[in-house]
Amino acid sequence: MPTQFDSIFTLLGKGAGGLAIFTTGIVLKTRQITFNKTICSTILLKNLAFPLVVWGCNSPTTLTRLVVVALAIPTATMPSTLAIRFNVHEAELASTQFWSTALSFITLTAFVLAPS
Repeated sequence: MPTQFDSIFTLLGKGAGGLAIFTTGIVLKTRQITFNKTICSTILLKNLAFPLVVWGCNSPTTLTRLVVVALAIPTATMPSTLAIRFNVHEAELASTQFWSTALSFITLTAFVLAPS
């Protein structure tokens, strides 16, 4: 990477996490959190099934463990933000984001602590 861009990307990298948390708070405060069959299946797939498939299909290497943990990270804020912007399934995506984050404390911890 050219050195001229180093300070720009460093600043963006340091601010991205805080901005994502702030955005998540706004989204979750302005939408009603619900729980239904669609949300449950989405969370099970995102937080549990996808990481388990990668874990089961690959030999236990450091890269496999990193990919599994990356897949177990909660749903990002962008789907909820786009849903709000285009008025499509806003409450459902906000609820998915909330429950995915809340349950990731269990699933993410399990994948991090799982034996190789």
